[in-house]
Amino acid sequence: MLDRTGVNLAFSVLLICSALTWAAPSCEPFIITVKDSAAGEPVPLAELETVNKISYLTDSRGRIAFLEPGLMEAGKVFFYVKAPQGYLDIKKDGFGCRGVSLTPSSGEQAELYLTPDPNYAESPEYSDLQLYRLKNDYVTSSAAYSPFEISVRDRATERGVPLVQLETEHGLTYHTDSAGRIAFYEPALMGKKVFFNIDSYGYESPNGGGKTLTPTPDGNAVIYLDRINTAERLYRITGGGIYRDSVLLGRDVPLENPLLSGKVLGQDTVAMAEYKGKYFWLWGDTDRPSYPLGNFKTSSAVSRLPGSGGLCPDEGINLDYFTNSSGFCKEMFPHPKGQVVWMNGLAGVEGKEGERLIASYGVIKGDAKGEKGIAVFNDSKEEFETLTTFEGNHNIELSGQAHRRNGYVYINCPYPSARIKAELEAFKNPQDYEAYTCLKTGTAFKGKKSQIERDENGRIVWGWKKNTSPLSDNQWQKLVDEGKASQSEAWNRLTDAGTGKKIELAFGSAGYNHHKDCWIMICNQKWGDSFLGEIWIAASEKPEGPWRKARKIVTHSAAGGLEDYTFYNASYHPEFNSGENIYFEGTYVTTYTGNRNPTPRYDYNQIMYRLNLSDPRLDEIWPQ
Repeated sequence: MLDRTGVNLAFSVLLICSALTWAAPSCEPFIITVKDSAAGEPVPLAELETVNKISYLTDSRGRIAFLEPGLMEAGKVFFYVKAPQGYLDIKKDGFGCRGVSLTPSSGEQAELYLTPDPNYAESPEYSDLQLYRLKNDYVTSSAAYSPFEISVRDRATERGVPLVQLETEHGLTYHTDSAGRIAFYEPALMGKKVFFNIDSYGYESPNGGGKTLTPTPDGNAVIYLDRINTAERLYRITGGGIYRDSVLLGRDVPLENPLLSGKVLGQDTVAMAEYKGKYFWLWGDTDRPSYPLGNFKTSSAVSRLPGSGGLCPDEGINLDYFTNSSGFCKEMFPHPKGQVVWMNGLAGVEGKEGERLIASYGVIKGDAKGEKGIAVFNDSKEEFETLTTFEGNHNIELSGQAHRRNGYVYINCPYPSARIKAELEAFKNPQDYEAYTCLKTGTAFKGKKSQIERDENGRIVWGWKKNTSPLSDNQWQKLVDEGKASQSEAWNRLTDAGTGKKIELAFGSAGYNHHKDCWIMICNQKWGDSFLGEIWIAASEKPEGPWRKARKIVTHSAAGGLEDYTFYNASYHPEFNSGENIYFEGTYVTTYTGNRNPTPRYDYNQIMYRLNLSDPRLDEIWPQ
């Protein structure tokens, strides 16, 4: 863990204070000193890490100079603490976390103590990163801070590229912010030639794997990368420090809160719908600065529409969170018997007294574990309430992305093969939900006991059927394996348009696109070059399909100095359609990968992409 954790070292943690707190004439870092509890001496190489994976090593004086934009104003900040060799780890608390909670404040100090290990007798072995830290102490004053600006840009569009990793031979690791910038200041390396290994998902590394730069105070360098991905990564939507380095450099940024909003450090799985003249956003589990356990009962925010005070989706999303008295995201579905509640299928529908907002939900943990149903938004309370619960005879699960079209709300399962009339009353009666399926009406998928509907000639009958299970790729394959159907009878048979290779879907998000006059689906492949990090696009004339050809547009497979990453629950935003450009996002997280090097600030957050539908690489997917 100590070898490669994206450690912010030396003066890289120090800010241009005028860019962070414009009114303050000066701003000093918060000094954390780790000491030996027996001798009172400094403890070098202790690792402290925030909830959003920003990691630091104490220097030879046992110090860390903490001045992280956004978190300095957040109040309590939790630090995981990992003791170096020769010391005992802090005891776990009641939730199994090892760490301390501090309140970083400009110019203040804090101390914490580690107990020496009486049984330790080995000679320590140091990594390159640890050796660098032992030789180069943090600078604990911001007076001399003059960073070197590194800007990484997409060669085709000239736009800054977020999420580019630069690593020195010492193991110092940096990641570009949403504008593609790094504010680099390492006193020991300024004025010297420094080779940076450069890696980014979906981009080619420069020849030789990186670039040699000579950082100078207030200097700058521009690096261009060639994109492999068909889609272009635009920015991070959620979390802390979205434009951290740009703020350090005093650059203009598009967001009202570029460093921290709603005290959110991480958010899982998005759903979004237009509701009463605004975009309404919904997420799952949400991380906060003060402790590793955050909000597990759904978080929400609203944003203004472009043309009504909102940003163009090319620029960003100004999120206005629903918060509690602490300033952190409030529980949007305070289910009395649920400890963890996930929601999805968000859509605006017609009610007796006007537009209403509904979403599907599932209780994941608590006394009501296993409960599923539909919730409706209470505008006056600004929270969701149960509309209906699904009983045992309900055969259609609503757990995917939703899109409203032609009087229906379509739900991805992972294809958009479930639909409900876009009326509040219709959602109250699960028996009337429909799915496009080959099973007999009113039945559920039950493996080899599943009942397939066939006509008098033995042909499978596909159609919209009430209270009947839709089929995922995996379920269809099980029917084929059991001899209940043949592969040639599949309705949706998604394959790579270039190779003809079958694509198994894990998740999908579909909507109608006026520019192409067809339905478009952004989907996660299962068991691709990375397990859940490969994103594809497919198209069909109708929501039910058939969906046949697809093209990969985003990859998160291991390359260079990068390990596999997950990018799951991708969400297509038809609301943002702009001619030939479409927009989608997904959850960037190490889950399901075995990757033990999460990206600081980015991990467990949403990242936005843009795709130009006129790209010739997509020509073969469009309906003929």
